[in-house]
Amino acid sequence: MKVLLTALSAKAIHKTLAPWCLKAYCDAHVPACEVIVQEHTINDHMGDIVTEIFQAAPDVVGFSCYIWNIEQVVKTAQMLKKYLPQCIIILGGPEVSFEADCSNYPFADYIIQGAGEAALAGLITELMDGKTAHGEIITSCPVPMRDLPSPYTEAYYASFGAGRMGAIQNQLVYYESARGCPFSCTYCLSSSFQGVDELPISRVLVELDDLVAHGATCIKFVDRTFNANRKRAAEILRHILTMETTCTFHFEVAADLFDPELLTLISQMPTRRVQFEIGIQSTNDATLSEIDRKMQIEEVLQNIQTLVGFGNCHIHVDLIAGLPFETMESFAKGIDACISVRPHMLQLGFLKLLKGTKIRENRAEYGYVYNDFAPYEVFCSDGINFQEMIKLKEIEAVVDKFYNSGVFVNTINYAIDHGFGCAYPFFEALADCCKGKNLKVSPKQAYTILLHFLLQHMDKAQAEHVIKLDALTFHTKNVLPDEIAVNRDKRGEETFRRSVQPWYHNVRVEFFDYDRKTRVFVYDKKDEMQNAYQVIEL
Repeated sequence: MKVLLTALSAKAIHKTLAPWCLKAYCDAHVPACEVIVQEHTINDHMGDIVTEIFQAAPDVVGFSCYIWNIEQVVKTAQMLKKYLPQCIIILGGPEVSFEADCSNYPFADYIIQGAGEAALAGLITELMDGKTAHGEIITSCPVPMRDLPSPYTEAYYASFGAGRMGAIQNQLVYYESARGCPFSCTYCLSSSFQGVDELPISRVLVELDDLVAHGATCIKFVDRTFNANRKRAAEILRHILTMETTCTFHFEVAADLFDPELLTLISQMPTRRVQFEIGIQSTNDATLSEIDRKMQIEEVLQNIQTLVGFGNCHIHVDLIAGLPFETMESFAKGIDACISVRPHMLQLGFLKLLKGTKIRENRAEYGYVYNDFAPYEVFCSDGINFQEMIKLKEIEAVVDKFYNSGVFVNTINYAIDHGFGCAYPFFEALADCCKGKNLKVSPKQAYTILLHFLLQHMDKAQAEHVIKLDALTFHTKNVLPDEIAVNRDKRGEETFRRSVQPWYHNVRVEFFDYDRKTRVFVYDKKDEMQNAYQVIEL
């Protein structure tokens, strides 16, 4: 029997881990069956996906289903059933793990709910013994992680295609060292499962070494809360600290679970060796209590500020609009609080009522109106109406463009600290100014938009000064708005290159009228952390 496993990934650079975990288990427990994995994305032409699967001539096709790919999976599987009517189609993954039956997916012969390794191997064995497909729901029996074979096999590494754009160094590699979460946040799918199961630490360290040896340059841990077990997290970080590599390791963490040992280890890391995604979600105490995720917000913010202050690791913070008891006023305070500690990125997400979550079951209590189709995003709640949610979408767009890009940092910081006093009113006014504008513009156009906005709210000379400082700090080409005067000193550049710093070749010397200072912008090398060029004041 030939089994083909696939997951339509969000992007080509994201290699979904699930099919490789399933293949590794089936290879070990059903060796008489041939199991192959095909890589596709949601952006691939559906006909091309079906053709590639058809040409493999599988007896069984398994799809991993998530909120971001379920629409394409359904269409692909329906087409496949027409071309290969005898092929058995199996669906698995979180998006189908809470179905009562197969009626929503009539083309599916089986749906596996929960962790799929043992369930899929058992089903394949039964099919090989003559079991007839008939639209059955199969509930999995989880296997302890220590008993799961590693998905990082030679077949896995070979799938990257060395020497091509798909090579491992050009992709985000996912790594799972633990399943489950110690928290039971009502909006999160992890709340539907109890406990945390961990791989033996010795195996984790060996597999990380192996991934790096094969050329991985970015490894993202999919553990829901990496630092829940602080002693274990410290062991992994200590190992990562000693590795001879330029690989970046990405972790989802709870900021209130950092202890002095973890913070000390992180402070010693080479630049960009680690990065952290911190889900604050809300700073409203009533909201946090209602979603069963209590935390000390002051401690969280202090730890984020400490991490940012180390200057060696990227810090990504999340807020979710639409959680219970959240209002525009409280969410605005959350934005202010997060921006006050200056994370490198603030992601404003919007609540999704995922299947299997407590918040979806209790949605009527909060007045939720939401999309019936994946990703089940909330339109409004008792606390935030639809018009306000639209406004937050507009604010999210300008935060992403002007804050998260990191190339307007002097301008944004000055405007917030000296023009508006705090972050939310600044982003709210900027969003109103950008309403109807296409923000997918060139850097010069973006700086021009920002300049025209600032001229309505602050001193012209100061606005032009901070814009000019950013434009020259982050860009080698001239991206200054046409209104801003250029005071470039080319003779000074030649003098600097020859007598001051002869090893620099690409420099710009610029006089700034506002503070009467001359600055040298050195474009030979970027700061790894800030993605900025060196600035020297003469």
